[in-house]
This record gives sequence, C-alpha cells and structure tokens, in this order.
Amino acid sequence: MATRVLALLAVVALLALAPLAAPAAAQEDTPFGPVPTETPKPEKAPGEDDVSRTTLYLIAAGVLVAIVGIGYAISRDARRSLTAEDREAVEREERGERLETGPSKQARERARKQRAKVKASRRARRQNR
Repeated sequence: MATRVLALLAVVALLALAPLAAPAAAQEDTPFGPVPTETPKPEKAPGEDDVSRTTLYLIAAGVLVAIVGIGYAISRDARRSLTAEDREAVEREERGERLETGPSKQARERARKQRAKVKASRRARRQNR
C-alpha cells in the first residue's frame, strides 16, 4: 500500500512540474513552438496583375457565343440529313397541322366496344343482386 501512495505522489509531482518546463521549451526554435500569427504576403512578379471583371465578362460572352454557334450548326446539319418522310412531318408541324400520333381508328373502335361490354356486365351484376 505504501508503494502505491509513493507512486501516486510521484505522478502528481511530475504533473505539477510539467507546466514549469513548457515556457523554456517554447522559447527554443523547435517545430513544436508557437505558431506565427501573421503570414507573409506573396510578392507579385512584374506583369502579374489580377484579372479584371470586364475581362471575365468578355470570356463568359465568348463562351456563350461559341455554345450558341455550335447548337446552330448541329441543328442546321440535322435538318439537312432528314429523310423525305421526316421533312414532310417537320413541314406539317411548322404549318400547325396536328400530327396523327395517337391510336389508329380501328384501335379506338375496339377500345370503345370493350368499354361498352364492361359497362353492360356491370349493369347485369347490379340487377342480379
């Protein structure tokens, strides 16, 4: 038991003396010393200026013009390579005519007859209750 007490006193003494040794170590030039608060500003080499806002706007406008030009060229080329059937469909669409893209006339008639059969069977079930 006495050895435990002595070990505990030794640890407490070491912990109490540790902060006294720290200021001496901080004054030394070590990698663990205090961190400098001011960072030096890098010097600009001659001819290195910041890019102005006007220059950035000009670059953005150039990119926009390039993208629009590429889109125009692609669409013009796509219209040139259309088949005769596709070209007629585009012309009809430009005139405002409705393109027939829905179900055929026969399919609409079959669907109408099927709905009529379903309605008739519902009516028959209601009457048989």
